[in-house]
Amino acid sequence: MSTTNSAKMKSMKSETEYNMKSIKFLLLIITTMFLIISGLMIVLGISVYSHYHSLSFLYESAKSGNFFTPSILVVVMGMVMMIVTLFGFFGSLKESTCMVNLYAYILFLVFLVELIVVCVAFRTDPASLARHVDIPVQAYSSDSEIMDEIDRMQYALSCCGSDSYLDYVGQEFTANHSTAAATVTTTDTVTLVLPKSCCESVIDETCSSVKLNGCKRAIINVLVQNSSVLGVLGVSVMFIQVLGITFALLLARCIRKMKSERALQTWKMCEERIMARKLEEKKDIPTITIGHIDSSKA
Repeated sequence: MSTTNSAKMKSMKSETEYNMKSIKFLLLIITTMFLIISGLMIVLGISVYSHYHSLSFLYESAKSGNFFTPSILVVVMGMVMMIVTLFGFFGSLKESTCMVNLYAYILFLVFLVELIVVCVAFRTDPASLARHVDIPVQAYSSDSEIMDEIDRMQYALSCCGSDSYLDYVGQEFTANHSTAAATVTTTDTVTLVLPKSCCESVIDETCSSVKLNGCKRAIINVLVQNSSVLGVLGVSVMFIQVLGITFALLLARCIRKMKSERALQTWKMCEERIMARKLEEKKDIPTITIGHIDSSKA
């Protein structure tokens, strides 16, 4: 009977160990993916953030709450995910139920926050952004800091002015400004003085061609495109997080089951030792035989 029970326990133990090793392997793969994804989230978030943080006028609009880009939150979430992943990684290696459950719980909270970020990213409205993005082109000729920022923006985004190159009409430029003469033909041919950053190329202090796109539209396109990328990345991460939460809970269950089986097996072995010791003690007790005395002989 004891042999049959021990065989059943060994079979159950091997099945539980096999399940636990399989789930542990899958969870380690997922945690490795989380490390890579969290690194990508940090890099992408910083990249999006740098698009407007380097421009003080745009940064002030974002900071004052006129519009919101989820890049800062994505960077923070990437860092949090990188830290949380360590709980799952070491918890699965150490077979710690507490760490694995904590990993699943925090991962679920991050999942909820990411759901909000994805909704914000996909609901980014170009018309709403256009109402709040203000490029102070009128201060170009009077403020050197604004001039440097606008020049950088116009070179980087291949644009000119806030709405168009016509925003520079009427501005008084001096020798300290980097300008060039531009001939623009619409209904009439007119010659304007524009910043060199508005020119596709400059030949002999003359614009060969003028950038026709306004910078406001270019900035909004960049923000909307990056928000869409963040949204798609968020959906992908959320799908993997669901798998991570599921496997973490399954692994915690397997660890608890295996620990219970180990405790039960230990208790069974102790019980068998006690029973074997009692049997040995019974065998070692001397048997005293009392013979029958015949009363007639007495």
